[in-house]
Amino acid sequence: MSKPLKIIALIIAWTWIAVPLGWGVYQSVQKSLPLFQRQAGPVSPVR
Repeated sequence: MSKPLKIIALIIAWTWIAVPLGWGVYQSVQKSLPLFQRQAGPVSPVR
């Protein structure tokens, strides 16, 4: 296999892994955002 074909195959392989991984990370961040957002209203102190 020539060098340009190896580079193209490597790019395709990394894209094949990076796109679903990136989507999963994005979904995880979106679903976890409510855990870190401050809720409005009075908060009673914990004793």
